[in-house]
Amino acid sequence: MKRIYLTALAIGLAALATQAEAGSERRIGTAGAQELRIPVGTRGIALAGATVASNHGLESVFYNPAGLASSEGVEAYFSNTSYIADIDVRYLALSTRQYWGSIALTAKVMDLGELVVTTEDAPDGTGQVENLTFAVIGLTGSRYLTDAISFGISAHYVSESVLDVSAKGVSFDMGLHYDLPWRNARFGLVMKNLGPDMRFDGSDLEHSVQIPGSNPNSRPRILRTQSAAFELPTFFQLGGELSAWQSGDNQVIGYGTYQSNNFSQDEFRGGIEYMYQDLLSLRGGYVYADQNEYLYGPTFGVGLGLPLGGGRIGVDYAFQSVDSFFDDLHTFSAKFSF
Repeated sequence: MKRIYLTALAIGLAALATQAEAGSERRIGTAGAQELRIPVGTRGIALAGATVASNHGLESVFYNPAGLASSEGVEAYFSNTSYIADIDVRYLALSTRQYWGSIALTAKVMDLGELVVTTEDAPDGTGQVENLTFAVIGLTGSRYLTDAISFGISAHYVSESVLDVSAKGVSFDMGLHYDLPWRNARFGLVMKNLGPDMRFDGSDLEHSVQIPGSNPNSRPRILRTQSAAFELPTFFQLGGELSAWQSGDNQVIGYGTYQSNNFSQDEFRGGIEYMYQDLLSLRGGYVYADQNEYLYGPTFGVGLGLPLGGGRIGVDYAFQSVDSFFDDLHTFSAKFSF
């Protein structure tokens, strides 16, 4: 029965992956809603996003919703990333364990800073300044189908707004975990950012136009420009996790993930984590992509975990090196378990 569950779900996710057009450098920059791809969670960032097979409870939701099934009780998570071009990415998540499985609510908000409004009549600015934010609100459900197989699905509401023009959409992630009976190994696969095309619309796309050939004294017509639709940045991941070495309270875990992108070259992600009990973690990772001028370099991180009454608190930091143009990225997070 376990093999039937695993085979059916794996085939289903693989079938969805094959429907996406293969990525190439010619397609880079042609997808929208890129905030869906921005990683959150310090553990995953420090391990270069290679944690598709990891069961880390609420921290796993972004990388593979199937990992939420391992959560116990109530968990709360908050992180902040100082992203490129002075953008802040804030992430808040809350989960609880139910009799049928686990459920989580997540919110990712990108603070793009201030926009000085200009027009054709006022190219130096109208004096109006707007704050720009993009948001992704998610709901995730996950459960164990057997004692070794878990499945999870996330639904996201995507919102992008610039002045009086906005784009709204939905996306879905579906993932699978399989615990292997050897060296605490795990296998995982996930299909991310499935959903219909999005399109910008709003009153700022309206223009007052005098119809050519009409009476000069007639009232101008209001015409609305229709923006082109854009696809979501879909990708498929397949990966594993293995306890490479353990001695007493010390453990080293290796992570590896293959990522097939719909709008860029494929990537290979790898990470390694040293853990002392559940108190201290040291992490590092790297992404290999056969792509010209790939932006990101090695990643590093550290995590501390402490008991707190009847629960637990974890504080983590992740560093993401950036090869050119922009400053390196820094992420801080706190996780509370009750």
